[in-house]
Order: sequence, then structure tokens, then C-alpha cells
Amino acid sequence: MSSQSTTSTQVLDGLEGTWQGQGRGYFPSITSFDTRVTLDFTRRDQKTLAYQQRAQKRYDGQTEWLESHWESGFIRSLENDELELTSAQIGRVEVLLGSIEALNAMFRIHFVSKSITNDPRMISSARSFELKGKTLHYEMEMQTTQVNQSMPHLKISLQRVK
Repeated sequence: MSSQSTTSTQVLDGLEGTWQGQGRGYFPSITSFDTRVTLDFTRRDQKTLAYQQRAQKRYDGQTEWLESHWESGFIRSLENDELELTSAQIGRVEVLLGSIEALNAMFRIHFVSKSITNDPRMISSARSFELKGKTLHYEMEMQTTQVNQSMPHLKISLQRVK
């Protein structure tokens, strides 16, 4: 892929499917943890993917995995090949706008929050998806009322399972 020819439709095609992986969660105001995640991207129409993210976490020093996070939403193509991510979680709804960067056989989408509702602790969030072959890297950062700058929160590496 070259940056000139990659379209949002190609990016949505590349994400479609089920991904599983593990990573690390951390933030200045929480206890760090290992995480394992399943991401499902399902085509709704030519310009829209539905997605669901389910995660478990294991705090440092513990052996038991605990259910920790569940969100669902949509990624849709907008004008000029920008993307919009709408995420519904328990107690929070986020809308993020994303741009696509393509380099050789890899693309990256970087989303930045446009709106966060129903969670007064959250000031901003950003998410990045980087796809190369059958590996998807996912990162999330956020700014909260307790942490006055955007800081990394999650780094996860996932593999396509179907």
C-alpha cells in the first residue's frame, strides 16, 4: 500500500475479522495489569464496521484473570477518507475522529476524541491501530481530571484468528 492509494474502504477491509492478543495496561492513577483482548470487526456496509472489544485483566502479582472491559461501537468512513470511531462502554460514550497513514504493507489509524459523554473524569482519549500482515497493534492513551496530560494506558498486540 502506498499513502496515495490507501482508502478507508481498504483499511476497513483489512480490519474485518476477529483478533486476539495480550498486552499491558498502566496509568499513573491505577495499578498496572496484564490484559488479554478479543476484538471483533464485522462489516455492516461498504462504509461501516461494527466492532466489539472484550478484555480481561490480571493485576501484577496475581494469577487470576478478571473480566475488565467490554465496549462496542462502529468505525465508519467519512469524507476525504477520514474515519469516525463511536464507542459505547458502561458509563461512557466516546466519538473519535481518525486519519489514515499508509507505509508499504502497513497502515496506521490514529483516532483523537471529539466528544466524551457521561464520564466527568475523562478529558480526552486517543487510540491507534497499526496493521501489518496478520498483526494488529492497538494503543490507547487518555487524559483525566487526575492526570493533567495525555498518557499511555494500553498497548496490545493482536493476531488475526478468523
